[in-house]
Amino acid sequence: MNFLTSIVKKLTFVIIATFFCAKAASAFTLVNSEKPTTVTTEPANGAVYKSIIVTITHKSVILDWSTASEASNGYFEVERSTNATNFKTIALVLDGFATEGTGKKYAFKEDAASVRNGRTVYYRLKQFDAYGNVSYSEIVKVP
Repeated sequence: MNFLTSIVKKLTFVIIATFFCAKAASAFTLVNSEKPTTVTTEPANGAVYKSIIVTITHKSVILDWSTASEASNGYFEVERSTNATNFKTIALVLDGFATEGTGKKYAFKEDAASVRNGRTVYYRLKQFDAYGNVSYSEIVKVP
């Protein structure tokens, strides 16, 4: 084996070893010993819905929902459809209002034009958790 081949093999080993050490170090989370911290590595299920209520006024459609519990909730997208199959995102809801227990209350309001003249529309909630997982609520038909 010549001198150049020997150097290349040693450099390749050093680069590979450095890469694995850097990857292993990035997997650790620093924890302050004064305040115990739980590090969750597995995604939890998102939100458990308590209720989803739609109220129609002459000016607005109001979608209110509350969760019984939330685990690693990121945010919600409100989706609307005219055929209960093809949904389009119409709003983002980033945070709710604190309630008793572990759940929260949320609300979304839009112009009533979407349901004028007896037009049927469908709403659902698309919930994203902190890990990027997605779950959907039941579909609510209006009117």
